[in-house]
Amino acid sequence: MDFFRSRGTLLIAGFLISLGCTQFFFSRKNADLSKREATTVGMVYAIGGSKSSTYYYVFKIDGVQHQDRSGSCHTALTWQGCSVGARVLVYYVRTPALETRLQDFVDAAREMLFTSVFLTISGLALIIVHFVLKKTESDSDESDDTDESEPSEEAEGLHIVSRE
Repeated sequence: MDFFRSRGTLLIAGFLISLGCTQFFFSRKNADLSKREATTVGMVYAIGGSKSSTYYYVFKIDGVQHQDRSGSCHTALTWQGCSVGARVLVYYVRTPALETRLQDFVDAAREMLFTSVFLTISGLALIIVHFVLKKTESDSDESDDTDESEPSEEAEGLHIVSRE
């Protein structure tokens, strides 16, 4: 619980919110690109990576061969899946630079939007937990500061008189 009261919590929350905003920006970019996307058939020629796969693929647009890589492959056209030699559907957009994916730009935008919402909410939740714990800590410190052995102002005004 001490971690949630530390400044490290606020740093992590800020990082999560910044990352969420970045994901949101790329989500919007992919949504805009989806309006101009086109497809062609390509082939996976290599798969690399140890923990997560990177798919290397080749494809042709207007007779010119291109190659690119993708961190995911959702467009296999055969029962082989996304293995080496498999045919895949390549989504591309011609902006000043050619942007390609092995995933529909709309699907990529949706995934990034969900990720951005999750990261932003997580960051905001950390901030809320931090300040709630700080507030409860300061409230408990204030209640501990009062010493019950000292008479209060009301007690000083009371005089007990004996009946004798």
